[in-house]
Amino acid sequence: MRPHELSPGTTTSAITATALGLIVALAGTMWHGFIYYFSASVYLPWGAVLALILTFAATIWLVSHTRRAWTGGVMGFTLFLALMYMAFGRASEGSMLVFMNTEYAPGAAGTLWSMGSLVSVAAGILVAGFVGARSTSESARR
Repeated sequence: MRPHELSPGTTTSAITATALGLIVALAGTMWHGFIYYFSASVYLPWGAVLALILTFAATIWLVSHTRRAWTGGVMGFTLFLALMYMAFGRASEGSMLVFMNTEYAPGAAGTLWSMGSLVSVAAGILVAGFVGARSTSESARR
Protein backbone atom coordinates (compact mmCIF):
# COMPACT_ATOMS: atom_id res chain seq x y z
CA MET A 1 0.00 0.00 0.00
CA ARG A 2 1.30 3.44 -0.84
CA PRO A 3 0.88 6.32 1.56
CA HIS A 4 -1.74 8.79 0.42
CA GLU A 5 -1.28 12.54 0.74
CA LEU A 6 -4.04 12.62 3.38
CA SER A 7 -2.56 9.74 5.39
CA PRO A 8 -0.95 10.33 8.78
CA GLY A 9 2.81 10.87 8.78
CA THR A 10 5.40 8.21 9.53
CA THR A 11 5.97 9.29 13.14
CA THR A 12 2.27 9.51 13.89
CA SER A 13 1.71 6.11 12.29
CA ALA A 14 4.46 4.53 14.41
CA ILE A 15 3.12 6.07 17.63
CA THR A 16 -0.42 4.95 16.79
CA ALA A 17 0.76 1.41 16.00
CA THR A 18 2.70 1.16 19.27
CA ALA A 19 -0.17 2.54 21.36
CA LEU A 20 -2.73 0.31 19.65
CA GLY A 21 -0.51 -2.73 20.21
CA LEU A 22 -0.35 -1.99 23.95
CA ILE A 23 -4.10 -1.35 24.17
CA VAL A 24 -4.96 -4.57 22.34
CA ALA A 25 -2.46 -6.54 24.46
CA LEU A 26 -3.99 -5.28 27.70
CA ALA A 27 -7.61 -5.72 26.57
CA GLY A 28 -6.95 -9.16 25.12
CA THR A 29 -5.11 -10.26 28.25
CA MET A 30 -8.09 -9.23 30.36
CA TRP A 31 -10.54 -11.04 28.07
CA HIS A 32 -8.62 -14.25 27.37
CA GLY A 33 -9.39 -15.64 30.83
CA PHE A 34 -13.13 -15.86 30.18
CA ILE A 35 -13.84 -19.54 29.60
CA TYR A 36 -17.18 -21.32 29.33
CA TYR A 37 -17.06 -24.83 30.79
CA PHE A 38 -19.45 -27.38 29.27
CA SER A 39 -17.98 -30.06 31.55
CA ALA A 40 -14.73 -30.67 33.41
CA SER A 41 -12.86 -31.50 30.21
CA VAL A 42 -14.86 -29.62 27.55
CA TYR A 43 -14.56 -25.85 27.50
CA LEU A 44 -14.75 -22.88 25.16
CA PRO A 45 -12.17 -20.09 25.67
CA TRP A 46 -14.53 -17.46 24.28
CA GLY A 47 -12.53 -14.59 25.77
CA ALA A 48 -9.44 -15.61 23.79
CA VAL A 49 -11.53 -15.83 20.62
CA LEU A 50 -12.92 -12.34 21.33
CA ALA A 51 -9.36 -11.05 21.90
CA LEU A 52 -8.24 -12.50 18.56
CA ILE A 53 -11.18 -10.89 16.76
CA LEU A 54 -10.21 -7.56 18.37
CA THR A 55 -6.61 -8.04 17.23
CA PHE A 56 -7.70 -8.82 13.67
CA ALA A 57 -10.06 -5.82 13.52
CA ALA A 58 -7.51 -3.43 15.06
CA THR A 59 -4.87 -4.51 12.54
CA ILE A 60 -7.23 -3.98 9.61
CA TRP A 61 -8.24 -0.56 10.92
CA LEU A 62 -4.64 0.52 11.53
CA VAL A 63 -3.27 -0.59 8.15
CA SER A 64 -6.29 0.84 6.30
CA HIS A 65 -6.21 4.13 8.18
CA THR A 66 -2.48 4.77 7.91
CA ARG A 67 -2.17 3.16 4.46
CA ARG A 68 1.12 1.64 5.59
CA ALA A 69 1.42 -2.14 5.92
CA TRP A 70 4.43 -1.91 8.24
CA THR A 71 2.26 -0.34 10.95
CA GLY A 72 0.52 -3.68 11.37
CA GLY A 73 3.90 -5.29 11.98
CA VAL A 74 4.82 -2.65 14.56
CA MET A 75 1.49 -3.19 16.29
CA GLY A 76 1.97 -6.97 16.27
CA PHE A 77 5.54 -6.69 17.57
CA THR A 78 4.46 -4.39 20.40
CA LEU A 79 1.52 -6.64 21.23
CA PHE A 80 3.70 -9.75 21.33
CA LEU A 81 6.38 -8.08 23.47
CA ALA A 82 3.72 -7.01 25.96
CA LEU A 83 2.25 -10.53 25.97
CA MET A 84 5.62 -12.14 26.56
CA TYR A 85 6.27 -9.77 29.45
CA MET A 86 2.90 -10.66 30.94
CA ALA A 87 3.61 -14.37 30.45
CA PHE A 88 7.27 -14.62 31.45
CA GLY A 89 8.51 -11.28 32.75
CA ARG A 90 6.57 -11.51 35.98
CA ALA A 91 6.93 -15.28 36.45
CA SER A 92 9.67 -14.95 39.07
CA GLU A 93 7.23 -13.00 41.25
CA GLY A 94 4.60 -15.73 40.80
CA SER A 95 2.28 -13.29 39.06
CA MET A 96 1.76 -14.47 35.49
CA LEU A 97 -1.12 -12.85 33.64
CA VAL A 98 -0.90 -15.10 30.58
CA PHE A 99 -0.47 -18.75 31.52
CA MET A 100 0.64 -20.96 28.61
CA ASN A 101 0.10 -24.67 29.20
CA THR A 102 -2.33 -26.71 27.12
CA GLU A 103 -3.05 -29.22 29.90
CA TYR A 104 -5.39 -26.82 31.71
CA ALA A 105 -8.19 -24.63 30.38
CA PRO A 106 -6.62 -21.29 31.44
CA GLY A 107 -3.32 -22.39 29.92
CA ALA A 108 -4.99 -23.40 26.67
CA ALA A 109 -6.70 -20.01 26.55
CA GLY A 110 -3.36 -18.27 27.17
CA THR A 111 -1.66 -20.31 24.46
CA LEU A 112 -4.48 -19.57 22.03
CA TRP A 113 -4.30 -15.86 22.84
CA SER A 114 -0.51 -15.54 22.61
CA MET A 115 0.09 -17.66 19.50
CA GLY A 116 -3.18 -16.71 17.82
CA SER A 117 -2.34 -13.02 18.09
CA LEU A 118 0.52 -13.54 15.63
CA VAL A 119 -1.83 -15.20 13.15
CA SER A 120 -4.49 -12.51 13.66
CA VAL A 121 -2.03 -9.70 12.97
CA ALA A 122 -0.66 -11.41 9.86
CA ALA A 123 -4.17 -12.12 8.55
CA GLY A 124 -5.24 -8.54 9.27
CA ILE A 125 -2.27 -7.13 7.34
CA LEU A 126 -3.06 -9.40 4.38
CA VAL A 127 -6.77 -8.55 4.36
CA ALA A 128 -6.15 -4.81 4.71
CA GLY A 129 -3.54 -4.93 1.96
CA PHE A 130 -5.86 -6.84 -0.34
CA VAL A 131 -8.80 -4.52 0.29
CA GLY A 132 -6.58 -1.42 -0.05
CA ALA A 133 -5.02 -2.62 -3.28
CA ARG A 134 -8.43 -3.49 -4.65
CA SER A 135 -9.94 -0.10 -3.80
CA THR A 136 -6.89 1.66 -5.28
CA SER A 137 -7.21 -0.24 -8.56
CA GLU A 138 -10.96 0.45 -8.71
CA SER A 139 -10.45 4.17 -8.15
CA ALA A 140 -7.73 4.21 -10.83
CA ARG A 141 -10.20 2.79 -13.36
CA ARG A 142 -12.64 5.65 -12.87
